Amino acid sequence: MENRDTIDENEDVFPDDELPIEKDKVLLQMEAAGKWIDIRHFIKSPLQQVKKEPAYAILFSIPVALIFLVLGGLKTGYTPAFDNVLLFTIFIAIVPPGFLHQLKRRRVKRIEQYFPNFLRDVAEMNRSGMTLTKSVGMVSKGEYGDLTIEIARINAMLSWGISFEDALDKFADRVATPLIYRSIALINQASRAGGNVPDVLEVAAKDAYVLKMMEKDRASNMIIYVVISYMSFFVFLLVIGILSYSFIPVMAQAGISASAAGGGAEEFMGVFNPELFRRLFFHASLIQGFSSGLVAGQMGEGEVMAGLKHSVILSLIAWVSFTFFI
Repeated sequence: MENRDTIDENEDVFPDDELPIEKDKVLLQMEAAGKWIDIRHFIKSPLQQVKKEPAYAILFSIPVALIFLVLGGLKTGYTPAFDNVLLFTIFIAIVPPGFLHQLKRRRVKRIEQYFPNFLRDVAEMNRSGMTLTKSVGMVSKGEYGDLTIEIARINAMLSWGISFEDALDKFADRVATPLIYRSIALINQASRAGGNVPDVLEVAAKDAYVLKMMEKDRASNMIIYVVISYMSFFVFLLVIGILSYSFIPVMAQAGISASAAGGGAEEFMGVFNPELFRRLFFHASLIQGFSSGLVAGQMGEGEVMAGLKHSVILSLIAWVSFTFFI
């Protein structure tokens, strides 16, 4: 009876409908604390955080871009030359994060390429009778491309007494890719459950290898859509060029003739401004190029951020075409 009374008393103090509210408050407080920790880490070592998350580079590139925009605006005013200032302002803002993201993406790909080999080598060493610590130590002397540095860090952590599971978790946090997270979670869960570690490493290596092959197949299949994005932009640019060389001069001449003739035709044709239409075509080409680049990145590499390089290339092609040829 005493136990029942205690339960009833607790139920009166903490009603069921208040428990989820208390849990939500705790989760919100933890989330806020985590954000504050991230901000402190960024303030303490901004370059390190930018390397880890290239999108943070926009915090530095945007102020530089705004300064360039103001100085360029003061020099050119609101003339058509201001379009060039605005275009290169956007480039200054997006090129640094896009470039750093591309470097990180290439590094991650090289790490994932050697990751299955690393797991297989550790499994073979461990199966031959070595402990995991000694196995990683032996493997760290090999050559695994960009993964070699990370293996050396794992080996250093193990020599400091950190467990194999914790060392792998920290490695996964540094690389931060779905494939690495998936493999490390599989290894750690099986290891903590008392499974055969060499067999688990072999399974994780095979799983990682299959995922990489699927990723390569997807990239090779989707490259055609990147080519289509480029071709569609070139067709659009060709049509704009034809209109600029044929439509605009004819309409300009018709406007001049209407102005000379007078009458009602002057009200319709006399307001035609060739430079205004060329500027409109220029803006349309820039928008088309930038948007096509983002679509190419999303379809070809699965990330909008990866499309920034295509956007810059296509926008530059449009700018060069209108500056020197159209």
